[in-house]
Amino acid sequence: MSTFLPPALVELFNETGGAGLVGCLLAMGVYGITTSQTYYYFGEYSEDKRWLKLFVSALWVLNTLHSVLIFHLIYHYLIQSAFNPFQLIQNIWSLAVSMIVHLIVAGLVMTYFLNVIFQCSSPKFRWWLATLNGFAVLVFIGFGIDTVIVMFQAPTLLDLPNYTKTAFLPLATSQAGSDSMIAATLCCVLFNKRTGFRRTNSLLYTLMIYAINRCLLTAGTTMVALLMIVFKPGSMMYIGPQFVASGLYTNALMATLNSRHRISTGSRDSTSGINSVHLSNLGPDASGPREGNPTTPMRHHGGHSVNVPDLKPEWNIV
Repeated sequence: MSTFLPPALVELFNETGGAGLVGCLLAMGVYGITTSQTYYYFGEYSEDKRWLKLFVSALWVLNTLHSVLIFHLIYHYLIQSAFNPFQLIQNIWSLAVSMIVHLIVAGLVMTYFLNVIFQCSSPKFRWWLATLNGFAVLVFIGFGIDTVIVMFQAPTLLDLPNYTKTAFLPLATSQAGSDSMIAATLCCVLFNKRTGFRRTNSLLYTLMIYAINRCLLTAGTTMVALLMIVFKPGSMMYIGPQFVASGLYTNALMATLNSRHRISTGSRDSTSGINSVHLSNLGPDASGPREGNPTTPMRHHGGHSVNVPDLKPEWNIV
């Protein structure tokens, strides 16, 4: 193939083709997990609100479309046009459209967690936290739109590396920053919801671990793309991690939704009969045990009176 292609294009494909193929294969595996998670969700949480079920369905459809687009992209360059230099040099439409789908998926998942932050925060700080994190998300979406425009305008693949530092680098940086900011804010909000009850604190710590894991998955993958941009600015190796990122966003959300029964079961307090925790009731006034509070119901166990907060039996962060 190198006999018929320009040297610059040969070098680009040597560094990019393998990363794109590996990213495509990993993305297909992540899509399979997404499908399994979605199937489990509709079987286990059929009583969820309609908007949430529509939200999950939309994410699955978008991930299906994204998988089709990146498969079409890899098939076109590595199989269909492998020995056609005129086709190989062209910048095809599925590359830019896959980026559009990725932006939509990432934006929807980030918006969901922004809503969680808003609902769980105290009234004094919720608007500040939601605004700051929302601004970070808007910056990411803005750089994403700029990148999509560049992808559509570039006539050939050889032109795309010229925009690495002006388009793709700001996109990856803002994506990693917004992911980390949302995860850190969510952890702080949940940490401040601690009470004097061990079971409740255990549930909150579990939710914090899920937030950190989500950040490690999405922001970590973006950091890999950032390193590729820094050390190989003349290639497009960063498209491999970007292929996987869209599915990771959906899987992180689905893991949070599908863990609700397990977390609420694990938080069951055998002495008080509390099966789960309504996080919106854990306001600033619930930072510790509410002893002597006349509005707090009393439960008697073995001759001892125990203060139990009035927590509604549902997990309402969705």
